[in-house]
Amino acid sequence: MLGPDPLGPHTPDAAVSADEEAMLARITAAAADHERLGVPRSVMDQLSGIGWLGPVAAAPQQRERAERLAMADAAVWFCWSQHQSPLRLLQASTNQTLRQRWLTRLASGSAVGATAFAHLRRPGPATPVASPCSDGWELQGHLDWITGWDLADVVAVQVRAGQAPHAPVLALLLDKQAPISLPRGLTPEPPLELLAMGGTWSRPVNLNHCRIPADWVIGITPIAAWTQADQARTRLANPAAFGLIRAGLGDLQQQAQHRRADGWITAAQTLMEDATELRRRCYVAADDPDNLSDKAHHDLRASALEMAERCCRAALVSHAGGALRDGHPSGRRLREALFLQVQALITPVQDRLIAGRDYSAHLKPHCEQL
Repeated sequence: MLGPDPLGPHTPDAAVSADEEAMLARITAAAADHERLGVPRSVMDQLSGIGWLGPVAAAPQQRERAERLAMADAAVWFCWSQHQSPLRLLQASTNQTLRQRWLTRLASGSAVGATAFAHLRRPGPATPVASPCSDGWELQGHLDWITGWDLADVVAVQVRAGQAPHAPVLALLLDKQAPISLPRGLTPEPPLELLAMGGTWSRPVNLNHCRIPADWVIGITPIAAWTQADQARTRLANPAAFGLIRAGLGDLQQQAQHRRADGWITAAQTLMEDATELRRRCYVAADDPDNLSDKAHHDLRASALEMAERCCRAALVSHAGGALRDGHPSGRRLREALFLQVQALITPVQDRLIAGRDYSAHLKPHCEQL
């Protein structure tokens, strides 16, 4: 069942339909099972059925979808968000064979995509790497984490084409519809046991002299261009953080009213007012990112992540020891809020979260124009 939502949508135009509300209610009710047993493929198919598993919608609708999915079950949000990467890569690809086979299916949601590229952000020697071979490319190394492996029909893998500092990024598409379609030398390991997002079917994958035909290649991008595009995305606040804020505030408000705790009601109201203003600033900044410095964007992103943790922690504490029971939604949401602090992590945001400063106090000088 859905709980109260005192924060609500960031704009009335983004409100979801009755059918979408029913779907979200089912996801919310099953969230504890998803964490224990894994998100089932049927959930992705149902998201496809309501038109949520396809091309990116207009910004207000896409943000509301991300918020509502994270509010219901952040594991479902995370699997849903992975689908966009292979779809976006195929939309920009000149490989007509791959486009003809997969683009319409991914755009309609009849096929589900997953992706692996976070390793490209890490300092040090590239791993895994791709080397040219007689019929395409040979992959060698280890992928620590592919989310949604068991749900996906295709996986977009991005690796460096060599160890040289300026080696480009090679994007390729793995067909996962049948085990026989996977290349030799590719070995998935058991799903990871995680502090949070345990239901996302996140598996490490070993690549041992794994040969990839040239016609599986989606495209090749210079590393400088790839890094620039990635940094432009990861500096922005994550709408999923506001989904957890909404869930945490609703939980806290419900507890405060049940306990008739005036101090809690006041605290929830203050958090809601702060979160409303922070979300407004984050989304205005995302709509016109060049109006702000990178420092201001990083402050906003860190503030949203800290606000999600703060709201979810307050909700958990309001339940006292009962929140420590296995499967309690308040405990799950707090762990999900912590997960968001390391997901798509970049150094400037990492530094802010480690320092633990209240960056919301520093937003006004940067955001007066917002």
